[in-house]
Order: sequence, then C-alpha cells, then structure tokens
Amino acid sequence: MKIFQYTRYLLFAGVLLGGCKDTPIGPQDDGSGAPGPVSQVRVERLPGAVRLQYNLPGDKNLQHVKAVVAINGQQREVKASAYQRVLEIAGFGDTAEHEIKIYAVSRSEKLSQPVSVRVRPLEPPVMSVFASLDMKEDFGGATVQFANDAEADISIVMLTKNDAGEWVDEDVLYTKKKNGYYAVRGFDTIPRMFGAYVRDRWNNRSDTLVKELKPVFEKQLDRRNFFEYYLPTDEKAAWSWWMPNIWDGVIVNNSNVDKPGFHTAPGRWPQWFTFSLGVKAKLSRFRFWQRGAWISFTDRNIRKFELYGSNDPAKDGSWDGWELLLQGESVKPSGLPMGTNTAEDLALIGAGEEFVFPPGTPEVKYIRMKVLETWGNNDSFYIMQVAFWGTDL
Repeated sequence: MKIFQYTRYLLFAGVLLGGCKDTPIGPQDDGSGAPGPVSQVRVERLPGAVRLQYNLPGDKNLQHVKAVVAINGQQREVKASAYQRVLEIAGFGDTAEHEIKIYAVSRSEKLSQPVSVRVRPLEPPVMSVFASLDMKEDFGGATVQFANDAEADISIVMLTKNDAGEWVDEDVLYTKKKNGYYAVRGFDTIPRMFGAYVRDRWNNRSDTLVKELKPVFEKQLDRRNFFEYYLPTDEKAAWSWWMPNIWDGVIVNNSNVDKPGFHTAPGRWPQWFTFSLGVKAKLSRFRFWQRGAWISFTDRNIRKFELYGSNDPAKDGSWDGWELLLQGESVKPSGLPMGTNTAEDLALIGAGEEFVFPPGTPEVKYIRMKVLETWGNNDSFYIMQVAFWGTDL
C-alpha cells in the first residue's frame, strides 16, 4: 500500500513538472510596434530646472514618457507615467544650453522616435545663493548671511585653514530657508582665513567665497551672576522646581531628580518667565537643556520659543521695553516619532540645543523667554539648564 501511494506521488509530481514552461523575465513583446512620439512640447524655465509639457500619443500600449539629458557629464533619465502630461528635470548647475530627448515608451519597452528640445534653465540656486553670501567676523569665528529666494534644498559649507595651511571643512548648514545666517565658532582672536561655498543634492557647487577675518572675543557668561526677576505676568514655579535651578550648572536627567529644573503649573498659554544676566552683555549664542532620558523630545520639554531682551523692563509685566532677540525651535536630529530616540538624538540632549543670535543683536541685561509650544502640546513646561555666550559690557 505504501509503495502504491509513493508511486502516485511521483507520477503527480512528474505531471506538474512536465506542465511547467520557461517564463521569460522582463518586458514582454506584445507584438505591437513602438508608440508614436509626444508632440507640441512646451518648455518652462525654472531655477536650475525645466518643466516640460507635451501631448501624449494616442497609443493604448503607452506605459510612460522619459526624458534623457546629460548633466555634468552624467546621463540622466527622468520618467513620467502615461497619465501625466508634464515632466520636470532638476539638478542643472548652470544656465548653459542643454539638449533633452523625449521618448514615449510602450509596455514592452519599445521607444518612440525621440523629440529633441534645447533648453536653458534659469540661474540655479547654488549660483544665486552664492551671489548673496556676505561673510563677516563674529564672536569666536565667522558668520555668513544668505538669501535663498527659490527656497531650494541647499548646503552651505564653511571652511578654514588648519595648522598645515590646508583648507578643511569646518561645518555644514543644510537648509531650505528663504534667508538666514550661519556661524562657525570656537577660534582664537587672531586673523585667519575662512571660506564658504554652496552645494546642492546633485553635488553642483558654487565658487568659494574667501576672506581673512579676525574672530571677536567671546566667553560664556558667568551664571553665578544670574538671578530671577519676577514680573506680574510671569509664570511661577510649581512643585518646588525653582527657576534658579536652571543656572546651577547641573545637567539634569531622570536619575538625579533631587536637582530638578524650572517647572510651571498648567494654566494660561503661552507662558513666559524673566531673569537677569547680572550684567549688560552683547550676546552671541544661547543654549538650553531639555529634561533627558526617556522624556527627551516629549511631554513638557520646550519645542518652540522666543527670547526677548531689555535693559529697562516695564514693572507691570507688560511687553513694553522688550525687544525680540531670536525665535527658536527644538529639532530632533533623527526626525523619528516621540518616544523613539537615536544615539544622535540623545547626544544632542546631553550637549544642549544651541541657537545663534543674529548679527546686530542689541546689548541687554534682562532676558524673557516665551514658550510657545512643548513637544507634548501641554499648557505648562519645564527647562533644565540655560547658558549664554557673548561679551560683558
């Protein structure tokens, strides 16, 4: 009986194997010819890009349209589906004339006759942003200001010379802001060479702006001089998390809760608090520390805020006499959802989040921090530590 069953299985397997045929892999030739070409191509020039609009051929086997162009010596292909009548090609690093060949492609990958167009993109962002660069000496280094009217994804690379006289990348700003400024710091107050250039994600890059600059003296302000300066509309401390905790120099995490930071109670929103630097100072940068460990980038940790300065604040707690110094937003490096942190995220929590005061910031003695949003969208906040850099006056 067992032999009979085994024989049946072998015969059944043989029938299955015998019925199998080799199936070609890849596009199948359906016997149709190549599709007709696209027609009536219109070209729209864009910064570092072009947008092509066209009419599709009336072919039921049309799968997509592709454009082929050489950029920086590399062949590039850009595709659009059979349901689209527009195709955009980005990544040009110049305003020279380029030839683009446009093909209609069938389901069996047969190409139509190409339609050739010659295009000249508008000035690419790497060039226009570079033209806007203005580099000046700043506290402990150099600051470069820029304009990015196209709000393109760009990188601004800052360089300086090392002890061997070789150019080295010092830091990189990745941004799509319409305008802004960017600083490198930590240098002695002796003249040195600084450079800056602009790069995009296609690795197009501008020329390099080079200047010899003398960094301005900078130091961390002595936090022993700071003191609370309560005004009638300020938030008071809750649960014995007093404001002076944030300048005691102790970086707080959830294992040393006996040394907490400053915590407010739920209530009016937004909330703010005021303190004195103890001296009048020209400020260069500011750093604050969140509550760390598993609470990092969650709960009542500050996400968006504004810093104001004054030398003669109104005693009634109003905003008379206050000037906005900077707007800040806490940004999680990994971009992961709340509750999930990478080593890079936690390293930032330990180092503190730094914000640079813009050029021309006035000298001030009093600071008011207005908290606009927390990571958990709460109506109270906590902050563990603050530090300021600049020059005492």
